[in-house]
Amino acid sequence: MVQGKLPRLLFTFLIYWIFSINKGISQDIQYSQFYANVLYLNPAFAGNAHALRGMFHQRIQWPELDAKYITSHLSLDSYFSKANSGIGLMIYKDWQGANIISSTESALQYAYELHLTDKHSFRAGIQTSYVSRYINYSGLYFPDQYSSNGYLGKQTNQPTNNDVIQYWDFTSGGIFYSDDYWFGVTYAHMNQPNQSFYGEVSRLPYKLDFIGGFRIDFEKKNELKEGYQGRDIYLTPTAHYKLQGKSDQFDLGLYLLYDHLISGFWYRGIPLLKHYRWSLQNNESIVLLAGWRVNNLSISYSYDYTVSKLSPARTGGSHELNITYLYDMSRKKKKIMKRIPCPNFYK
Repeated sequence: MVQGKLPRLLFTFLIYWIFSINKGISQDIQYSQFYANVLYLNPAFAGNAHALRGMFHQRIQWPELDAKYITSHLSLDSYFSKANSGIGLMIYKDWQGANIISSTESALQYAYELHLTDKHSFRAGIQTSYVSRYINYSGLYFPDQYSSNGYLGKQTNQPTNNDVIQYWDFTSGGIFYSDDYWFGVTYAHMNQPNQSFYGEVSRLPYKLDFIGGFRIDFEKKNELKEGYQGRDIYLTPTAHYKLQGKSDQFDLGLYLLYDHLISGFWYRGIPLLKHYRWSLQNNESIVLLAGWRVNNLSISYSYDYTVSKLSPARTGGSHELNITYLYDMSRKKKKIMKRIPCPNFYK
């Protein structure tokens, strides 16, 4: 019983300590299926499928701990060929520390597609977000609730400051790509909004995301002989580096699409280039992905196996589910659309 409550007690005490010194520190949500949730990754992806796309994404992190993190995400985007532009709408809800802190964000995105040559294109995107964060003080534990005899109960003067903070947030991004490879960058929280519940200044650090990869096609239906159904088979190595405040992380892995089957494997960490301290490697997790696609519908599931020093706590890893549906509005159009070759998992 005591062991089960320990992670939550540590988490809530840490939250109180952070707020009490008026230097709140926050990090963004980290998705394992980052290319399935592309609008969150970079606003330049808005409309990149050249169709109407709807997506639901769910992440549950460390479910065996009381201080688990749960995020639900919905997005809708489309492409307008006459304007070479894409529009995206994104809404997500995030719960941290057994619902002690929650955030709701609504975002509107715009992306412009510029064809530089017959083989190369560039996309630029901007995003405006409205964020509302809530803290539940009744779920926190404070130092004066404890004595040498243990827990004394709710005998504390809880903070009387605001339990809700709201602010605007701005993000931009760009992607350069050809038929075979791509690379891009995202500059999130450009205005570094103040997210303090105490009325003091607690800036959300800006975040930089660098993405890249290339696609190796083994079989393409449109290159096969007439009358043969064929299969879509391609392998996509990808890399993703993100930096926010004093924290950074690196994802390196592979996606494989074999007809209807989706699979993936990648590693998160920077073991050779960065250490938490001299004897502690920067390892976080190994991620496995499996999924299935039928026409314009794709469903994928991934699991993060913890390999960091947190693994003895038996966190339960992390789980992600993505459901994406694509409604192709360009079937009757003759214009050829150049799509970014990053993993998309729909036909």
